[in-house]
Amino acid sequence: VFALSDSMRDYARTEIQSQLRTNGAQLGLIEALLHKGQLKLDYDATVTRNAAEAFDARAGNCLSLVIMTAAFAKELGLQVRYQSAYREESWSRSGSLLLRTGHVNVILGPPMQQRANPMSRTYTIDFLPPEDASKVRTREVTEQTIVAMFMNNRAVEALLRGRVDEAYAWAREAVRHGPDFASAVNTLGIVYVRHGDLGPAEVAFRRVLQLDPDHTRAMSNLAEVYLRQDRQAEAG
Repeated sequence: VFALSDSMRDYARTEIQSQLRTNGAQLGLIEALLHKGQLKLDYDATVTRNAAEAFDARAGNCLSLVIMTAAFAKELGLQVRYQSAYREESWSRSGSLLLRTGHVNVILGPPMQQRANPMSRTYTIDFLPPEDASKVRTREVTEQTIVAMFMNNRAVEALLRGRVDEAYAWAREAVRHGPDFASAVNTLGIVYVRHGDLGPAEVAFRRVLQLDPDHTRAMSNLAEVYLRQDRQAEAG
């Protein structure tokens, strides 16, 4: 997910070296990311890309651009942290799938050798417009959760294309990387429903509700499973 391509390494070692030397690794990288004259990044919510794919396309959703930013930051020896950001929920529908849009951003810390310096700063990189980024509430998440989010997104995108087996592979790995990441477990349950495996689907949705008793999407999905099994009282 975070692997740098040769073209990314060349970019870090040649094209932005002068500004890294002048401004330091943190500000030099931020300038390259956010100034249209350099990477010329575009927002693209249609597909979740890994770091190399986002760099090649010069585009990605917020998760793809965070992953690409983190990959460069690691190459430059910077400390990296991640945040899940909450704002007013955004929903869309594709066929029978109801999709909720999430958001993440990334915090760049100083190089490891400078972390004890009281003058060192951290910078939050958010690919929302500034007026929107200021309205979000955040909580820190692990890199393992970011990987689970990536795989969960890939699972949903495979479902949207009708590729149920591929969706299962991605959802399974998302749950392995983030066993407590409720969205991934919920997606796995939906994959089971699409494949006609209602028993495992019930187990998945019950697990989501163990993690988050107020997870209304899992409640709705579990009710659908009970209706398909003619368990009317439990569905109600």
